[in-house]
This record gives sequence, structure tokens and C-alpha cells, in this order.
Amino acid sequence: MRDFLPFKVCLSLALCCVFHFLGNPIAFGQATGQISGVVSDSSGSVVPKAVVTITNSETSESRNVLAGADGFYVAPLMNPGIYKIEAGLAGFKTTVRDGIQVTVNGTARVDFSLAVGATRDQVTVTSGQSLIQTDDSTLGIVVDHAKIIDLPLNGRNFTQLGTLIPGVLAPPASLGGSDGNATVGGASPNTTGFSVNGQRNQSNSFELDGADNNDTFNSGFVLRPPPDAIQEFKILTHSYAAEYGRNAGSIVNVVTKEGTNEFHGAAWEFNRNSVMQAKNYFATQKPALNQNQFGATLGAPVIKDRLFAFGFYEGFRNTQGETQTVPVLTALERSGNFGSNTIIDPTTGVAFANNTIPTSRINTIATNLLNTYIPLPNAGGTSYTKSPSTLDDRDQFGIRLDYNVNSKHTLLGRYMYGRQNASDPLAPSNFAPVSNQAHFLLQDSMLSDTWILRSNMVNVARMNDNRISGTPNSMSGINATTLGFQYSASNPVGAGVPFMTVAGFFTAGDNQFDFAQRTNNTISMTDDFTWIFGKHSIKIGGEIDHQSMGIAFINRPNGDFTFTGQYTGNAAADFLLGFPAQFRQASGDPNLNGTAWSYAIYAQDEFRLTSRLTLNYGLRYEVSPPFVDALNHLNAFHTGQQSTINPDAPTGLVFPGDKGVPRGTYSTDYGNVAPRLAATWDPTGKGTTNIRAAWGIFYDTTPGQGNFFQNGTLAAPYQYLTQLDLPLDQQT
Repeated sequence: MRDFLPFKVCLSLALCCVFHFLGNPIAFGQATGQISGVVSDSSGSVVPKAVVTITNSETSESRNVLAGADGFYVAPLMNPGIYKIEAGLAGFKTTVRDGIQVTVNGTARVDFSLAVGATRDQVTVTSGQSLIQTDDSTLGIVVDHAKIIDLPLNGRNFTQLGTLIPGVLAPPASLGGSDGNATVGGASPNTTGFSVNGQRNQSNSFELDGADNNDTFNSGFVLRPPPDAIQEFKILTHSYAAEYGRNAGSIVNVVTKEGTNEFHGAAWEFNRNSVMQAKNYFATQKPALNQNQFGATLGAPVIKDRLFAFGFYEGFRNTQGETQTVPVLTALERSGNFGSNTIIDPTTGVAFANNTIPTSRINTIATNLLNTYIPLPNAGGTSYTKSPSTLDDRDQFGIRLDYNVNSKHTLLGRYMYGRQNASDPLAPSNFAPVSNQAHFLLQDSMLSDTWILRSNMVNVARMNDNRISGTPNSMSGINATTLGFQYSASNPVGAGVPFMTVAGFFTAGDNQFDFAQRTNNTISMTDDFTWIFGKHSIKIGGEIDHQSMGIAFINRPNGDFTFTGQYTGNAAADFLLGFPAQFRQASGDPNLNGTAWSYAIYAQDEFRLTSRLTLNYGLRYEVSPPFVDALNHLNAFHTGQQSTINPDAPTGLVFPGDKGVPRGTYSTDYGNVAPRLAATWDPTGKGTTNIRAAWGIFYDTTPGQGNFFQNGTLAAPYQYLTQLDLPLDQQT
């Protein structure tokens, strides 16, 4: 102990000093709640210096706090759970209240009335705690474990329950949702949350056990635990305190389950299959459907009252048919015969005889593509219907350890891992040579120390690391020359069949874009110190984040052709002749390797002016410099400025190193000062009514997809896009 405490003192002081002098809009609030109340005697007079002992009913962890001169006590930074609370003082009987529930970011108000008598005598009070938050001005609702488990969730994505909260709306499909629902859960990096009070669905900050869990590329969760591994979560929707930042929409704080002194666990299997599935009207047969989501949890004591473990595993296997009906060419049309449809000969300007293209005029590449990838109609007329199956294969597991080192220190360690392999045959085009393959690995780890310096001083130091690595899509690797094309891929990594768009008919070929690699990593360090004295509960803290992002996005490596019918009056006839209206192909370096640091500091105070009126005020300062690329492969637009770094660039397109263009393309904003002011009033003094008023300034961040990725990989001179718009006189 003699060696341990000085080390922790040095660590916490060092962190505090670093944060003080450095100062991201990062939400580094706590995954904890607090207990507060007033200790009085039977006459209603306050009882100063009463000893309040708070014990976790499941782990036996306990903490003592003293009531102040006004009889008020506060126990901050309490893990969510069920507690037994005892209050006593010499000359009074000890009063016990059991079954007190603490929720994340919530305050459990528990008052005591002590009766005169011997301390050894106990009085057990069974009345419930106040359900109204009378000390906190933040608006938000807790979704507890019972709701998370009992309410039906397709895909077991707990974020769908966010829509139970007023002001929270799931995004439409165009913004990442699926038919108005948040995206299906599991170890997938493709979730974009929800919109809160009209804010963007990318304006939410996600925390897991109080630690950052944000995907810096898409602004969603890195890893979402299964519902059975979640104790509860809370969405702060409005007027949250200065300890929170990063985004202006909401703070989503998720608390994972912990082990206890009792063994407890669960196992599950959820299945959906085609037996009860209706057939799509246009499908020739019922599409395949077989979804299995299975797993288990186990919590146990490793050392009674000291060390606890909780682990989980969940697997997700989904095979689901997608019905698609597409117009294709009939056997006659493939041979050039379009029947009654007038087909203009582009070389003469008059219709082909019998609206039939001579066999000698049909392009060899078009014939090869038709014979290799494009089927004949199978659903009457020119329609082709198919129901291929998408595959989604995911696994995730995690373990959490809680260690009560002694009465002063509690350690929390957690590690989570997830993987996803997905295949979608319809993603690249209507008729692609291979299904789109996506592969992701996701990891999240954290370590925290809660240090009770005194009964009125608590410090929490935390460090976490989360990472996403994967290939969002894939290419077939086919060399275009084997089909008759006279060119190859601009980047061999993205080799495949050129993309074809035949307007009014079909698309064919590999992906237009090869998202060959995406890796993003965030390392966060936070420290939060709470000091309670008199009528004040002061909290100060800070955070440092280091973010890295690696991207390999190959833009149109195989080229894409568009056929519109501008030559013959029929897009399919243009395709047979090999007369595109447009051709595009890009070349260059597709890689970005970016890094960014971000910082935040805050101070806030909960000032109890009276027993019924509380003032919450604070100040937050955020610094979020832009991402910079290792090779400065970024650009910006400055009206009228000619680049000196790349003199051949069009006027207005500028690059890092040009006048007024820093490495991140825009200057760091050092003016993000965010004051917060709020008041809460209990007009009756009975905890049944609460009136809140709040004001504050909140800053938002944009995901890396917008402020970094699109700033470099899609523009010259790093990737040049060649576009040919082809009138008739340019055909060869």
C-alpha cells in the first residue's frame, strides 16, 4: 500500500496537469450515478456529520460519506445497481433503507429521518425512493435491463429502444436506417444511431462504461454489446452538464453488466426462417431466410467481495434472399432484332432495316458480357427475376473484471472483440461477376481506477482504445482484356469487370469503387475529480484523444460506361453497338493515412442554494484540430487562389503548403468555449414535482468520412478522373 498510493497520486496529478495545460469535443462523462439526500431528526431538524454507509447489495462494496452542516450528503460516482444505505450518529438509532436503485447519470434521492435511541438499534424503512430528479437539470431517460431484455428487438440492437424516448427518431433508410429502424445490431461497423430533437443522426456521442466508443469514420458505435450484457443505458437529450461534449445531439451512455457474489448467467437462441415468410409477389419462389442469433453470458465471483468477472458471447448467422426483377435483352434482341421498336442506325441517321442490327455490327465486348453475365428473361416479356441470398456472419465476445483493491481503490478492466463477414450478390451491380465481400474486425478495451481520496473526494482515471479494421468491399480480380477491352485496371488491386449502366435495363460489372481498406483507431485518456464541500459538488476533468485513420479508396479503377440511347433511340441497342454516351476512369494514389489529436477540459459545480433549489453551472473548453495526412494528400477550395504547390490545378483548388492552407486544410478553432447554466426547483419539497431551466453552448463534430476522407481521395492530383462524353462524331 505504501508504494501503491504515491504512484496513484502521481498518476492522477500528472493527468490533471496535462489536461490543465492542454485543455476534442469529447464526451467524457461517467457511466455512474450518485446518491444524495438530507439526514434529519424526527422534528425535521438537520443532523450534521451523520455517517451514511452505502453498500452494493450484489458485490458488498461499501463507501462511507458524512452529512454536511446542513444535513446534506452526496455519494458521487456510484456504479449503477441496487444498494443498501444506512445512516446513523451517536444518540440516534441507525436507519436502514434497502433496495435503492442507482441509474447511469442519475441521482437517487434518499432522505433519512433518525429517531432518538442507541446506535446499535436499527430502523428499517421500506418506502421507495423519489422517482423525480430534483437536483439534476439534464433531460434524459434510462432504459433499464428489464426493458432491454423484454422488449422485442429484430437483430437485438438495443439502440432501437432509443425511440421510446421523446424527441428520439430513427433515421430513414437514406440516412443509414432500415425501414425507419436503426440498423441491425451485432459486431458490425455500420450503425449511425438516431436523430435527437432534430439534430443530425451523426450528432450523437456514444460511451461504453464512461469511455469513448465512437467510430470516427461513420459516427456510430464501435461495438454494441448484446442486450443480455447491458445493465442499462441512458440517452441524455438536452441541457447536459459541462462534463459532456463532442456532439450537440445526444450522449448515449451504456453500462455493461458486472459480476457479483452470486453466479448468474443466461443463454439464448433467436431464429427467423422461411417457413413463416411470405413470398414476394414478383419472385418465382420464396426467398431463402434463416437467421440465427445465439449466445450466452456468465457472471461470477473470482474472489468473494473482491474480484468479479462477467463475460459474454454472441453469434449471428443470417442467410436472406433478396428478390430483384430487372429488364434484360430477349434472345431476339441479343441477335440485334428489336421488332417494332425503331432503332436508328447512327452512321446514316435512318432506321435499321426491320429494326435489326446486322450481326457484323454487334460489338464483340457486348456479346461477351451478355454471354458471360447477363441471362435471358425468365419472368415473361423482358423481365428477369432472381432471389440470391445475402450472407451475414458475425461473432463477438467480451469480458469485464471488477476488482475492489481496498477501501480506496476499485479497478475496472474490459475487453471486447467482434468480427463480421458479409456477402451481398446485388451490391456491386444487377449482374456482378462476384458478390460484394465485406470483412471487419472490431476491438475495444478500457482500464479505469476509482480512487476515494476522502469521503468527499473521488477521482476516476480512465484509458481506453477502440479499433475498426476491414475491407468494406471487394473486386473480382478479372482482367478486363479477357472480355475484349483494350485496357486494364488503373490499379491492379481493384481489377475487375468495367461497370456498365444500360439505362432502362440493367447494370453489370464490378463495383465502381474499391474500398480496399479502412482502419480507424482511437486512444483516449481521461481524468475526473469530484470534490464535495458545504453546499457545493465540484467536478473538474479533462481528456486527451489520439485518432488515426487509414483509408485505401480506389475510384473507378476499371472504368464505367453509360449507355443512354442517344445514338439509336434505345439504350440496349447502343450497348450492342458499343456506343457509350459516357466513359469515366480514375487513376492515382488511393491511400490516406491521417492522424488527429483532440483535447477538452471542464469544470462544473452543483450548488444547493436551498433544500429545494439547485444551481448547476460550468464551463467547458474543447480543441479539435483537423486530421492531417502523412503525405499531405488533402485539398481545399479558396475562391480565386492559384495553387503554388500544384500550379496546374484549377483556380481555387489549393493544397497544404499553399498560402493560408495548413496541413489539415483549415485552421484549428481555439474558440470553442462552452458555458452551461441550469437551475432545478422542487416547488413542493416532496420530490414529486420538478421545474428545470437551462442554457448552454454545445459544439458538434463531423465524422472523418466528411472532413478527411472526401478531402483527399476523390480529387486531383492524388486520383485523376478522366471523363469522356461521347457524341457520335467521336465514335471509332
